[in-house]
Amino acid sequence: MHQESDSKPAAGSNPWRRASGVVAFALVGALTGCDKNSAQEHKPAETAQPAQAPAAQPPAPKPTMVTVLVTGSPNGQLLSTTSEEGKPTTGAAELLGWWEAKEKHCAGQVKDGVAPCKDASTLALTIGDAWNGPAISSFFYGEPTAVAMGQMGFAASALGNHELDYGLEQFQKNHLAGGFPFLAANLKVKDSALAKGWHLPGYKVFERQGLKIGVVGLTSPKTVTTAMAGRAEGLEVIPDEQALTEAVAAAQKDGADTVVVLADECPTNLEPVVGKHPEWKVSLVAGGRCLQPVDTKQGNTSYVSLGLGFDKYLRAAYTYDASKPEGEQVTGVETSQVDVTGGEGAPAPNAELAKKISDYKTRLDTALGEQIGFTKKAFDKNSKQLLTWVTGAIREQLGTDAVVLNRKGFREGLPAGKVTKGSVYSVLPYENSLMVVEVKGADLAHQLENPEAVFSGFTAAGKGKFKDAKGKPLDPKKEYKVATIEYLYFGGDGFEFEKLDPEPGETGMSWQTPVIDWTKTQATTEAKPLDKVVK
Repeated sequence: MHQESDSKPAAGSNPWRRASGVVAFALVGALTGCDKNSAQEHKPAETAQPAQAPAAQPPAPKPTMVTVLVTGSPNGQLLSTTSEEGKPTTGAAELLGWWEAKEKHCAGQVKDGVAPCKDASTLALTIGDAWNGPAISSFFYGEPTAVAMGQMGFAASALGNHELDYGLEQFQKNHLAGGFPFLAANLKVKDSALAKGWHLPGYKVFERQGLKIGVVGLTSPKTVTTAMAGRAEGLEVIPDEQALTEAVAAAQKDGADTVVVLADECPTNLEPVVGKHPEWKVSLVAGGRCLQPVDTKQGNTSYVSLGLGFDKYLRAAYTYDASKPEGEQVTGVETSQVDVTGGEGAPAPNAELAKKISDYKTRLDTALGEQIGFTKKAFDKNSKQLLTWVTGAIREQLGTDAVVLNRKGFREGLPAGKVTKGSVYSVLPYENSLMVVEVKGADLAHQLENPEAVFSGFTAAGKGKFKDAKGKPLDPKKEYKVATIEYLYFGGDGFEFEKLDPEPGETGMSWQTPVIDWTKTQATTEAKPLDKVVK
């Protein structure tokens, strides 16, 4: 039956007559075997349908902004301090307050990659080397820094080559306290029996505002060679390209729209590798350990180097359009390095984190707040005065012919004013015990020529030649007693003491102890400061 039009009939026509005529004609056609076309030829014209409005289209989704926040190596820099140039530097609570106010970042531990607040639009990352530094971190074996970074909402870190300085067990404790993963795609288990269950992921994929960001970590090749003996056994570092090929493919299989690489090495080292693989969609390579600052862009990848502490961070703003095809949703990335300033007009520090850090500071002051001396002038890091103070104190306390340490063991200078036990731990943050070896003069000369060597008891007297404290030339056949630290004894920084004396004397004494004891015996005051005693 023909469906009637919704429109009214033309004026002067009889709708009932038209309808009955149509019905009658249809019946005649059916009786005479009239075909369909014939019926259609005699079918009266229907009233025109009104034009229908096109269906409303849903508005295109607006591009979403996701911000990646990357810090340099934390190095235990929890407290705000004053730099050598007299400028204030910000600590962990100040940075978190800044992030909350400026970046809409939410505080609190990230669990299973998920931020503690709903609709989070930031992802906080770091390049590694978290624990070592001032006494507020190193005295507690890095625990305060782990707790602080968890509160700051860090989602992941590359594995720094100093993460194992307090041993595997302490690393695992700090790992749990922080709640975020350490990533090392290039660190593999070579011998599972020696590695003792060691395993770190190479990558993680984090989702923020619908954008999936693959984060790949690369540790330094030095990780397995500079860790204390036994702490990296069974592990090996594979080439970066091999590691990235595996990790990036896995991250993309897990849905990563873009990839960020965190490296405990200079980003420029990775340019040739990443540049060959545009299919990896690496948008950012962040790292450190560069001789000169790096902030460049090659193709669609930014390469940025970062320093130490929490007074600066890298801001990478991603524009993301979910309406575009998968793999093409990132429409832009803008990077900039942000200086975090304190003082008047700056955002307030995060109160909860400031309280946690203050509690650790109180515990530290109780343990190490005892004043052991006074200096009118600061001893700058790597200054001859600082090195002489430490090596000379150890030599006099142990009564050895020489002391050999390494330059990288000195992490802070000595500020002017009161010298406390905590001051010594800030200068020498690592966990090292002192050992005494006996070596022939010829072998000792070879150790003193190591470019990393810092020593007392001998002075250079020409190429390959040295004089002792009394001005006598080093005797190549004479046996000398040398104090060094456990790390160097077992081959750190290319030293060979273990080969030269397989049965060393183990003092059982941390290397901070003789420095504290010697400084205390000097009874330095404002009238007789340490900077006048140590030349």
